Amino acid sequence: MEWSTLVGTGLGAVLGVGATLTGEHVRWRRTVRENRLQNRRTMYVDCLVALRRAHEAMRLAADEGHTDPETRAAKIRQAFQASGCDEARERLILTADAEVAEAIDASYLSLRRVREALASGCTVTSDEYQTARQAHGDATRAARTVLRQNLTALES
Repeated sequence: MEWSTLVGTGLGAVLGVGATLTGEHVRWRRTVRENRLQNRRTMYVDCLVALRRAHEAMRLAADEGHTDPETRAAKIRQAFQASGCDEARERLILTADAEVAEAIDASYLSLRRVREALASGCTVTSDEYQTARQAHGDATRAARTVLRQNLTALES
């Protein structure tokens, strides 16, 4: 047997294994990137949905027509607590970059101002509530923009 045949066969095997490993590594990296993007997208949507759920639950609690202001305030605060927005926000802030965390915090804090306006006795038609609701809407729209930009950056 000639050495050139043996060397050629060995070199071919090394190149074949190397190409296979490189292909697998590229595929693995793409899968990791896609999973990270999907996880981030799910987390962003969950957080925004939780904030929306909290707002709607607080509005419903405010409209229930409680005769006792303390009971009304407690129901509004319970609706906020039960929405899961605290947990969703914490999950996001723990893993997101600073710009995303700031945007979500701004939306969350504006929602807390909505909560306090409703808990203090404001109705959904009052100017104070409308101002707080508008600020929350603006903060949430700004957060959506930041979240979209972040997802777009992760896609590339």
